Amino acid sequence: MHLSDDNRRIRKVVAQTLALMGVVLASGTLGYRWIEGWSWLDSAYMTVITLATIGYGETHTLSDAGRIFTIGLILVGVGNLGYALAEMTAFFAGGGLRAYRNRDRMEKMLESLRNHTVICGCGRLGSSVALELHAKNMPFVVVDIDRNAFDKLHLHHEVPFIEGDANDDAVLLQAGVQRAQTLVAALNDDAHNVFLTLTARVLTRDTNPGLVIHGKAEDPATLQKLERAGATHAFSPSRVLGHRIALQIVRPAITDLIELASRKGEVELGIEEVAPERIGAVGSELAKTPLWGNPGILVLAVRKADGALVFPPQSREVLHQADRVVVMARAETLQSLSDGR
Repeated sequence: MHLSDDNRRIRKVVAQTLALMGVVLASGTLGYRWIEGWSWLDSAYMTVITLATIGYGETHTLSDAGRIFTIGLILVGVGNLGYALAEMTAFFAGGGLRAYRNRDRMEKMLESLRNHTVICGCGRLGSSVALELHAKNMPFVVVDIDRNAFDKLHLHHEVPFIEGDANDDAVLLQAGVQRAQTLVAALNDDAHNVFLTLTARVLTRDTNPGLVIHGKAEDPATLQKLERAGATHAFSPSRVLGHRIALQIVRPAITDLIELASRKGEVELGIEEVAPERIGAVGSELAKTPLWGNPGILVLAVRKADGALVFPPQSREVLHQADRVVVMARAETLQSLSDGR
């Protein structure tokens, strides 16, 4: 169910409860004024103390018709209002208000997301992606049918989560797939990942054709199906891990360098994409930027706006706004670049 549907249902129940209370109070007030001829204040007061079962006594002596009306008011009004108040009490006592606020906050977070990553599946792969993006302060939303899988990450107060089937069009639209930059299909079943990839590509064909889709396949034979369904990058975790181990055996120095650049908690080196506008280099040659010739920065490549990779980059390479310069440097150096220093 859509997050706002739950809150809309609650608002409807509250509105109906308040409307019922208003109708009962108005009916009692009008009844006493018409039957007994009392003032508006006396009629309203009599209605309130009758419905509240306080037992203060009659405001004025009632006629037989007034007593019959009072009996009907007690039977109808007290029962309905008692039920409504019991429901409201259960709502507040059961944490309903907190859940309402959380859903409202989550809805606003989802609506504000732009150029984010939609992670479909919160298993081992999806969890790892979520934690890495969170560490990098990158916007993302997690979609999983099992809320408990996400709660284990302890990120539920900081990032949006949608409990639902990622293959459902409504769920993907709620996750903002039409505004997203990337989608990770990390469900536990290859067939579901293929269908998810196809669904996401169809939903964004007109509104977000540049969506980058990473599709996971446990069976390497499924990789081609993912690509046919529209995956930008199809991968098999077992194949990636096998390649990594083989590289460690054949080229240990290379894997040691990669490990140094990705080690968690004690990072010494890092690889980062630098936007030209961040360093005031839009329209400038690479040689005229603070990146080129800096002994603490190694310029690896330039990724152009169309996705082409310039490697190795030349000093006269002109940087445009949508380009990205891929560099390797120490963590503190990369942080200074991120801060614009």
